Amino acid sequence: AGIVVRTMNPEYGDGQLEITVSPSWGVSAADDASTFKTAVKEVAMQFGATATFMTKPFSLSGPGNGGHFNFSLWEPEGAEAASGALGREGAERGPCHVGKGDERGGGGGFCSEGLRNALHDVAAPAGLSPLGRAFLAGILAHAPALEALCSPTVPCYARHGNWAPTHATWGLEDRLAAVRVKKGGSGRECYLELRMPSASANAYLVVAALVAAGLDGMERGLQLPPPRDPSGKGRGGASANGGEAAANGGGEAAVNGSGGEGGGGEG
Repeated sequence: AGIVVRTMNPEYGDGQLEITVSPSWGVSAADDASTFKTAVKEVAMQFGATATFMTKPFSLSGPGNGGHFNFSLWEPEGAEAASGALGREGAERGPCHVGKGDERGGGGGFCSEGLRNALHDVAAPAGLSPLGRAFLAGILAHAPALEALCSPTVPCYARHGNWAPTHATWGLEDRLAAVRVKKGGSGRECYLELRMPSASANAYLVVAALVAAGLDGMERGLQLPPPRDPSGKGRGGASANGGEAAANGGGEAAVNGSGGEGGGGEG
């Protein structure tokens, strides 16, 4: 058992690395993120070095340290699909990834055999199923509240505008949107990337808030707005199609919450 590092590469910031780990089911993904952060700091200390997940440890200029969260939704094969009519491609079995064993896969940290990707519908616009569109709409609707958890400290807000989103937008393979639909929204490999969290965010709170927001979107049948207009001004993803501001400062994010970064830059 352990955490499997899939990729590690230098990023644009000083001393910045982007590291991805294999996917896991549910709260175990947050377990992996927390364990990984602790392990990195402990190993660095053994060599007389310091590893930090602070948003901008050296200066306010340049890209910050993001904690992007990639996720997908799955449902049993053979059951009536909550995601609507899935095409043949969407009903194919998903892959097993090497990692720590679990009750589903018997050897993979994320084994989706016997399941189908509930985000994908081959006949739907952008390849996103009705369930996926409603879940995503819920995330965008609650983006100002989510921002309070994704950016828990004042330095977190220094990363906005440098490949970190400032507006509640989404887009296909769009690195400037708050939520990026990856794999072009097609096939069983379709998944979403929440680009809002800072590397210093609490993974458990991010996962819990994300699920709550998505479920609210499903329960209320929220409609997904159009994707981010690439002609929008600013590298941070300001939207020309009216995406709500999601990040202006810690105080405002907290107030809004009471009512309701990767190639291109971040590590």
